[in-house]
Amino acid sequence: MPDNEVIDTTQTSETQTSETPITETQPAGLALGGVSPHSALIVVDVQPDFMPGGALACAEGDQILLGLEWLLSQHAFAHVVATQDWHPTRHVSFASSHPPHQPFEAIELYGHSQTLWPDHCIQRTEGAALHPAIDWSCCDAIIRKGTDPGIDSYSAFRNNVGPDGHRPATGLAGWLRDRRVTDVYLCGLARDVCVLWTAEDAVAAGFNTHFLWPLTRPVTFETDDDTRQRLSTLGITVVDA
Repeated sequence: MPDNEVIDTTQTSETQTSETPITETQPAGLALGGVSPHSALIVVDVQPDFMPGGALACAEGDQILLGLEWLLSQHAFAHVVATQDWHPTRHVSFASSHPPHQPFEAIELYGHSQTLWPDHCIQRTEGAALHPAIDWSCCDAIIRKGTDPGIDSYSAFRNNVGPDGHRPATGLAGWLRDRRVTDVYLCGLARDVCVLWTAEDAVAAGFNTHFLWPLTRPVTFETDDDTRQRLSTLGITVVDA
């Protein structure tokens, strides 16, 4: 297995792997039969800052860890990609960059609504590391996103709208096509933000898209109905427990 390939603009790798990974195999409640031989698992933003007690905690975010470790141990996918929020200080998405605004307020940015977040996933901090409870050695590539201080980035495929009105690509779509990937399977955090945006862009890029619902958690469960409706509208396969 080659070393993790980091795809981003920083060109540095500080991925943390666990010294004490989860070793218990835990059924994830997912049907793995029929996974395409041309498949990729995309694990979105499984980082300490998105866990309970973290800077931007997702609801029950830590509850996906055992299932994710079990899933990775099955080696069911031809490729595994992880994404990593990797923000510089004073990032444009931080409420602290827009006083007197507070976290979770929204402002207009480049003609679009921008949610303002607590400072989170600051580069080279423990909260930004790939979660140390997971063994990431099977990961083939890492997409670091949110590295531009002036552009937010939810999706693994494209950044949010920038000042020029465009959404810059991360390079992931081309990386997958070069490896003949036809099907992508998505899990991680947050279900209603970065995983959802990644699913939308995967469909737009022409990939058969599968959403591993039990291995995602939202910022708030109040968004789940809307998330399911959006996935249904896009024709995305939702894999339930």
